[in-house]
Amino acid sequence: MRPIDGPKLADRLQAIPPFHVMEIVRIAEALEASGVDVIHLEVGEPDFPTSPSVIERACSALHAGKTRYTDARGIQPLRDALSQWYQGQGLDVPASRIQITVGASGGLLLSAAATTNAGDAVLMADPAYPCNPRFVEAVGGVVHWIPTNASTQFQPRCAQLEDMATERDRSLMLAHPANPTGQAVPAIELERMIQWCRNTQRHLIVDEIYQNLAFTQGLQSSLAFSNEHFVIGSFSKYFNMTGWRLGWMVIPDYALEATQRLAQHLFICAPSFAQEAALACFEPDAMRAAEAHRIELQARRDLLIPRLEAMGFEIAADPDGAFYVFVDASNVTQNSQQFCMDLIRQTGVAITPGVDFSETLPPTWIRIAYTQPIARLEEAMQRMASFIHG
Repeated sequence: MRPIDGPKLADRLQAIPPFHVMEIVRIAEALEASGVDVIHLEVGEPDFPTSPSVIERACSALHAGKTRYTDARGIQPLRDALSQWYQGQGLDVPASRIQITVGASGGLLLSAAATTNAGDAVLMADPAYPCNPRFVEAVGGVVHWIPTNASTQFQPRCAQLEDMATERDRSLMLAHPANPTGQAVPAIELERMIQWCRNTQRHLIVDEIYQNLAFTQGLQSSLAFSNEHFVIGSFSKYFNMTGWRLGWMVIPDYALEATQRLAQHLFICAPSFAQEAALACFEPDAMRAAEAHRIELQARRDLLIPRLEAMGFEIAADPDGAFYVFVDASNVTQNSQQFCMDLIRQTGVAITPGVDFSETLPPTWIRIAYTQPIARLEEAMQRMASFIHG
């Protein structure tokens, strides 16, 4: 695109790196336009449809005129429904502490804005979801990266925080489970880090948008260990409502009034009809469908892992949840970005180079999203095996 002269933009824009996966997406779109059958394993979006009952409730809400501003905190029935849902998991989360947000992204931005002054640093694991550092930078903060690797299942350890943290580090942001790895924070480390944040008077923000897409028995929310930190949730992944832009956050009591006041100014409210529609998520039919989809995702994971290992990819551990597997392709390639571009061009299989997620890992990591039906995954594995082994 040709540059257009104009006033100088904010310096922070110069530091935002490109999404390398967008080159894969561009090639995929061109191939599809020419008639090639592309199997999309690059996008972090579930392939399951939104529950029919949610769609019906949205249509009813629109016809009933539920298209106006709501309370900035979100409609009371939805906050009550989330509180009861947590209660069903053995967690005491009163509706008064729940803020409905414009997707999980709105919650992550709001939590960063509520806890970060200009120049403050936020501790964050590498690798990480690429947008998380941007939320911090948008409010004038900087990211203090915590290097992780396969031996720690790509999650930080409390001992690292104790060794690395400086006075500038005012917050810790965790993902449980994480994108791109699907790995959760081990319970003992989660407890230790919660206690460390409490002892050192640091904020803790836990991204739990994949927590209900867990496969590991007994995987618990961070709210099982404390109610003194921020937790981000989303209707996008478990309830298959990505385009509805609806999430929530659980706010600790010490930050409740100030954070909700800030939400009024930043967002006014989440989409009103989407809030009304989301009430149907907690009805029996929608809950059964969501749980069936979780089980289906686990079956897809279990199909992929041995197939990928047979091709030479190394996997640190079975993902605890979400719908990603993060693989080391060093036995196959030393340049995952080039590998991914060659793969899409020659086979029509689209996967994501790991460089989008990490500042420190070698350029041999790849994220594969199992967001296609099993038959399509089997076809993708066959194409990849033929490409690798000739």
